[in-house]
Amino acid sequence: MKRLLLTIKLLSFFIIFTNVTLNAEEIAGAKPTYNKVYRSDRIGDSYHFLLLTKSGIFYHLFTNKTDKLSVEELKSPKLLTILKEKQSWGKAFPNRGKYTVNKGKVYTKRLWNRIKILSSNKIKYLNKTFYLQ
Repeated sequence: MKRLLLTIKLLSFFIIFTNVTLNAEEIAGAKPTYNKVYRSDRIGDSYHFLLLTKSGIFYHLFTNKTDKLSVEELKSPKLLTILKEKQSWGKAFPNRGKYTVNKGKVYTKRLWNRIKILSSNKIKYLNKTFYLQ
């Protein structure tokens, strides 16, 4: 009998805590700020940058060559040259692609990665939180 009560208590405890969301969720109706650069907090010695355009294109950059980028720099086809001028050593991995909105949620078209719009100043992408720069 004690074993049954203990099992029921553990099961109810498990059900209660699995239904509670511990992570931040999207705010209903939140829209990103388009054509503005979002930047992650410093991760190691590097930063991630993200930019969304109204035309459905996203720009993502992972680098330790700089901590600030303008919209024009991030969109530039000569981004690696610009970063080399800022700092000659380091790493930079630019990525550009299209995104789509499906049922109010934003996804990249290539790998269907989710871009969570937490607020107009905060986006989550690839397990990193980006803040409007």
